Amino acid sequence: MAKKYDPLWEIVGQKLPLQGTEVDVDALCPVCHVSLHVGAAEPGQNVDCGLCGAGLLVVERDGVVTLED
Repeated sequence: MAKKYDPLWEIVGQKLPLQGTEVDVDALCPVCHVSLHVGAAEPGQNVDCGLCGAGLLVVERDGVVTLED
């Protein structure tokens, strides 16, 4: 069975996924147009832009993840 958590982080009691096992999804902020890493954020989840601070909503349409303000 392959490990899915980083064993070094498990030593300190944190379960962090091994690099490359997490979903890698990026979307553009509709306010400042910077590319944001939303990772495994689910549609309907709120995220904040790290550059402009806008509160955004994760939306999926036709299999494409986008952000709306």
